[in-house]
Amino acid sequence: MNARGFILVSAAAAVAFAGVGGGGYFWSLAHERHWSGHPSLSLVTCNHCHLGNTDKLPWAKPHPKHASPAALAVSADGKRLYIALDELDEVVEADTASAQVLRRAKVPGGPFGLALDDAGERLYVACRQQDRVAVVDTRELKELASVDVGMAPVALALAKSPDGERLIVANSGSDDASVLSLSPLKEIVRPATGREPYALSVSDDGKLAFIVSRLAEREKPRTSGDTSGFPFIVPQTADPYHVMTPPASELTVLFTRSGRVFKRAPLDSAHLSESIASVPARGWMLAPLVKVRNLVPITQVANGWVMSAGFAISDLMGRVIQLPLDEANDYFADPSGIAVDAAGQRAYVASGGSDVISVVDLGRVAAWLVQADAATRQSAIEDLALSSQYVIARVPTGRNPRHVVLSPDGRKLFVSVRLEDKVLVLDTATLKPAGEIALDDGGGSDPIRRGERVFTKAAHTFQRQFSCRSCHPDAHVDGLAYDFDGDGIGDNLLDNRSLQGLAGTAPFKWNGKNLTLQIQCGPRFARVLMRTDAIPPDDLNDLVTYLMAQPPPRTIPFKRLGRPLTPSEDRGRKLFFATQRPEGTPIPRARQCQTCHRPPLFTNRLPSAVGTQGPRDSTDEFDTPHLLGIAASAPYLHDGRARTLEELWTTYQTNDLHGVSSYWSKHQLNDLIAYLKTL
Repeated sequence: MNARGFILVSAAAAVAFAGVGGGGYFWSLAHERHWSGHPSLSLVTCNHCHLGNTDKLPWAKPHPKHASPAALAVSADGKRLYIALDELDEVVEADTASAQVLRRAKVPGGPFGLALDDAGERLYVACRQQDRVAVVDTRELKELASVDVGMAPVALALAKSPDGERLIVANSGSDDASVLSLSPLKEIVRPATGREPYALSVSDDGKLAFIVSRLAEREKPRTSGDTSGFPFIVPQTADPYHVMTPPASELTVLFTRSGRVFKRAPLDSAHLSESIASVPARGWMLAPLVKVRNLVPITQVANGWVMSAGFAISDLMGRVIQLPLDEANDYFADPSGIAVDAAGQRAYVASGGSDVISVVDLGRVAAWLVQADAATRQSAIEDLALSSQYVIARVPTGRNPRHVVLSPDGRKLFVSVRLEDKVLVLDTATLKPAGEIALDDGGGSDPIRRGERVFTKAAHTFQRQFSCRSCHPDAHVDGLAYDFDGDGIGDNLLDNRSLQGLAGTAPFKWNGKNLTLQIQCGPRFARVLMRTDAIPPDDLNDLVTYLMAQPPPRTIPFKRLGRPLTPSEDRGRKLFFATQRPEGTPIPRARQCQTCHRPPLFTNRLPSAVGTQGPRDSTDEFDTPHLLGIAASAPYLHDGRARTLEELWTTYQTNDLHGVSSYWSKHQLNDLIAYLKTL
């Protein structure tokens, strides 16, 4: 072939290949626009819609388990310490004198909470992953019995009164408490609590149980209990900016014998209450908390006005005062465990984000309460200079102290240092370490564990005010909307999204601007939230590894896992995947649920306009969230205006834009929600 012929053949081939390539491009574009219902969509990757399954996602793969200590329980003679290891499905018995592990017992289901009877013969274990309470015989260190309770039990306490014995259990996954009889071991009643009840304590006479909830909700009109002394709360309306209503978590007080609720007391603008302790000598209950001011612009991080640590004092009538733990220029983030000595002289509060124990002189607190007037008490939580009057020491612990318990004589404080796989022993007289119980090597070689350390560490934020965990406990949600000033002060309020089940769902943010978690958690986090230097690259990569390993939350009872859908759930599934109305009228592809929320992640990772633009929003298009674990992620929509799933299609549906729902009956809506709760 001469040169001229070669050129002609080459040119023809190039034109042919260009035609095929161009045809492929236009076919792909038409295919995407047709199936997405977005007529102006630019070309995106196939896996926006065609992720085959979730098996290869990081959270679906096995990863190392660690001896992370959760709850602690000490015997009445002070000789034995029991430690819950939820990741390993174990309960450990240790000798307190030698600080050595003596025995280990397998207790399946993620043992998290512990309660030991007075005789030291029965150890009651809250098994978070299997929705049950196990009874362990301490003589043989073997499980004897088990009883089903609500979802995800995390804490429990024995109540002994003249009327009989009860075991009260906080069920964090079903927002209720189980009241159990001990002989026979069975559930008597299951009253509702606040959102995600996380800890409880019983009054000295055994008649009342005080339960604190970890998550806040926007306050609702108070229709029961004593409301004297509290401001009137305006009922919610369809106005999307009722999200500006201040939040509150709940202190639920119930009668242990009957399980009847005595009072629901709000902890105003507070969340992350993860422990509570009785102070019999003073008639108090003490609960650590995070004072959250989510409705002020995030610019106020520089002034310490977004989050601060404190504790609530409740009397036995459920009347509450909040006091600060922080100082004016130094913060002690994520207060979690609390223990109080028998004389009511000292409280010890573990700050999980700052790796310290704060020691509080309760005598000084009592003296301040006597001299303070009502107005001063009401505003005390805002006065960060106040803590210097009663916080007498800050004791370093190691990474992420979460649970604390005192020996019966008050001479030793045992601290579960969760991310170092150990229990630290402190001498309460000197406030110096007196030993440690080593459970494992700390897991420093595991990037997921290293990432969790970054996630729980407040040192990366301005004056150590908060950690990632402060807004995302267990990498999930806090249920609040925030005013991020990068989008304009007072504009574009954004609901806090869950970090569980993130793998495969990029891009991130409600506007979809961040293509990777490195961008989301790196420069963006430093500029908007941390107000300090960015997280170092190695730490950032570990953080992303940790987040990608977090599975979606479980939203159905353990015993229902793997079972077929109920008739109601199956009807809801058919409604979700419907392509036409009952009479045969086609539903536009852009308005079919499955178009935007395509399985298996139930998102197409594209922005959509569904008629939810608020009066202060600059756009009507928002990133399509995945629906895995959606039942545990309330509130809903980009600004959190919908309190429940039902409100998505009732109060806040607009002209069939968010799915064609105008033909649904109330029964059909119930079926759809039942199905969504299985995802």
